[in-house]
Amino acid sequence: MSKNLISIEDLKKSFAEKVICGNSSFGIFENEKIGIVGINGCGKSTLLKLLVGIEPADSGNITLRKNIRIGYLSQIPSLNPENSIYEEIYFSDNPQFDLLRKYYNVLNKLENDQTQNLEDEHNLLVKNIESQDAWKIEIKAKSILNKLGFKDINQKISELSGGQKRRIDLARALMDEPEILLLDEPTNHLDLDTIEWFQDYLFNYQGTVLFVTHDRYFLDAVSNKILEMDNGKINFFKGNYSYYLRKKEQQDIDILRKETRRKAQLKKELKWLHRQAKARTSKPKDHLDRVKELIDKSYLSENMDLDISFKTKRMGKTILEIRNISKQYDDKILFKNFNHNFQKLERIGIIGPNGCGKTTLLKCVMEEIDPENGSIKIGVNTSFSYFQQNIDEFDNNQTVLDYIQDLAHNIRTADGVLHPASEMLQRFLFDGKMQQCKLANLSGGEKKRLYLLRSLMFGSNFIILDEPTNDLDIRTLEILEDYLDAFKGCIIVVSHDRYFLDRVTDHLFIFDDNRIIKFPGNYSDYLLVKKYRDEEKIEQKKKSSKARSKRVSTKLSFNEKREIDMIEKEIPEIEKQISLLNRKIEEEASTLSPDDFKEITEKLEKLQIKLDELESRWLELDERN
Repeated sequence: MSKNLISIEDLKKSFAEKVICGNSSFGIFENEKIGIVGINGCGKSTLLKLLVGIEPADSGNITLRKNIRIGYLSQIPSLNPENSIYEEIYFSDNPQFDLLRKYYNVLNKLENDQTQNLEDEHNLLVKNIESQDAWKIEIKAKSILNKLGFKDINQKISELSGGQKRRIDLARALMDEPEILLLDEPTNHLDLDTIEWFQDYLFNYQGTVLFVTHDRYFLDAVSNKILEMDNGKINFFKGNYSYYLRKKEQQDIDILRKETRRKAQLKKELKWLHRQAKARTSKPKDHLDRVKELIDKSYLSENMDLDISFKTKRMGKTILEIRNISKQYDDKILFKNFNHNFQKLERIGIIGPNGCGKTTLLKCVMEEIDPENGSIKIGVNTSFSYFQQNIDEFDNNQTVLDYIQDLAHNIRTADGVLHPASEMLQRFLFDGKMQQCKLANLSGGEKKRLYLLRSLMFGSNFIILDEPTNDLDIRTLEILEDYLDAFKGCIIVVSHDRYFLDRVTDHLFIFDDNRIIKFPGNYSDYLLVKKYRDEEKIEQKKKSSKARSKRVSTKLSFNEKREIDMIEKEIPEIEKQISLLNRKIEEEASTLSPDDFKEITEKLEKLQIKLDELESRWLELDERN
């Protein structure tokens, strides 16, 4: 039986009049992978903060098993800008972490001050690291950081972008191998390949994971349990996200059946009372109570759905023409000689690794920056909505209503009717009380939902979305996807959300080195083609190998006999080189820089490939001999 790691008893937490959880009791057990779902502002992030002890509960108890280690990833990194990357990832009081921190500190000092005392301290630290087998942690750290896009662990935190800081914070959470990982939107700022890697990492993680995410593919692949937060209640579903959706669908059907029966019974009771009214001066109390109960006892949820509806302009003949544009920063070429002429209803997804230039391309289209060469022609009737990745324009002292009224007091919907800003905010799930709230009091997801209204409300016919899914809840994403499905204009989306890309786009721009490849299909189509091509290459190599085997005669020629002799001498030499390089890593790991480590690894890979080729050729010749 699984051990209980965290016990929650009668937990209660509220903000103003919003109940996050009311008298909830449950347990978190070993090896559970729990995905947390609920609308923006329901308290998903707050629940994680309650469990980790950052946020106090109003009442109730949270009891952790003794000496348990918890790793926590918040939405906003809390890193010391003066620290280096290694100082941040070797953060805990783990003795091996402490040794590695001291080792790098001494190593930095030795660059400017090579005194005997420092040399002795360095040698002692290396000896202690080897005795405690701490180099394994060093290898793990470099492996994780490499996957997350970091090469230099001496780099200062102050030099990193917001997205890079977020990934360093993720590395910190993973490094200490805690029994419980609490992750708040862990896929934000990760590119698609890294998300795939991280998904597999968590699936195989030997510990308990609670995570909040909008990524439905990620949620489905990792979770074996779903925690739903709904109107202050916490509900559990044993299974992944697909199972949760099936159960919710069944629950909705059951609720509708109950509601139908309730209405039928209410109609019957009211009819009885009406029929008896003429014959009686007073109505029986039990029937009146029954009617009151039926009126009050609606089974339907009071949750409102987001209503996205805006009047859009008709497009002209020319929409957007990108002609032979190139862009680079310093010596790095992001893309060159890119052309595309947009047609009506085109839906383009843009994918590629972080830093490849996806947002730069969008800024070129929006004429915020100029390309090095080429031109961009925007049609006379083309009107853009630009949903940016980073929202810098929020004045936290401003109210929700003022934020929208700064741009417009009235907004036109798809039916042509003008609606006041307050009414449109109601449709976007900001009621009268919330409209008077300061922006500082909104959750990250609520701010994103508000920004979505401001981005779309002028009814443009060309929507550009740069990472729109970050911080939005799944229900809002589904409604946005429905809106984009019915949208009669062009769409460009930069996203790391694979489900969103599949749902919204039908073509891709793929950033590959310094070029942009056009692909006719969505992200899943691209993965299938990529997988097929990779398999085809492997199969082609096998066929080539077989063809070479068939072409040679059954008897070895004089040259082939000489070749066997040469291979038999060359194989031991390569094996010796591989052995020496492996020993170099083991014995000199403490002095190797990341560049040295990379160079040795590349040499090992080349030698191994050469060895495999020679052994394969020797077996082929020896079999015929």
